[in-house]
Amino acid sequence: KFEVLTDKHQVYKVETVGDAYIAGQADLPLTQKNHPTSVVLFGLEMVSEVHSWSAQRGWSVSCRVGIAHGECIGGIVGTEMQRYHLFGELMSELEVLESTAPEGCVQVSTACKEVVEDQMRAESIPSKLVSFDHRHLPHLMTSKGDVIPLEKAGGATYIV
Repeated sequence: KFEVLTDKHQVYKVETVGDAYIAGQADLPLTQKNHPTSVVLFGLEMVSEVHSWSAQRGWSVSCRVGIAHGECIGGIVGTEMQRYHLFGELMSELEVLESTAPEGCVQVSTACKEVVEDQMRAESIPSKLVSFDHRHLPHLMTSKGDVIPLEKAGGATYIV
C-alpha cells in the first residue's frame, strides 16, 4: 500500500532498511515536484494505512514517522548487490525523528515545519490541512529509553 501512496503524493521510495521505509522528494529526475507538504501528507497517510491494515486483521500495529528537510548525498553502493543509498546529516536527523516519534504519530524537524508553512502560505493551502504541535521537551527519547539531545534532530520537533 505504501507504493500506492508514493505515487499519489509523488514521493520517491529510496529503500527499506530493517523496519524503516525511506522515501522523500528531490529534484529531477527522481521526483517531478518538490512539495514538502506532500511528504507530510504521505507520512500521515502511512500511519493511517498501518492502522487500517492492522485493524482489518484484528491486530494492534502502529508505526512512527520522522520527516526532515534539507540536503543529502545519494549514490550507488555495493558491487554484487548494488543499491541506491542516501548519506549525510539529514539522514541522521531522520533516524532520530523516526525513532523518537510517539507511536502512531508523524514527527517533523523545525526545518520541515518552516518549509511546509512557507509552501502553504505561498500556495494558499488551508492551514487546517496540516497543523504542528510543538513538543516542549528538554530532549528526545526512543521507545527503548535512549535519551537523544534535540540538536540531533535539527532542534525543536513538532507532531503533525
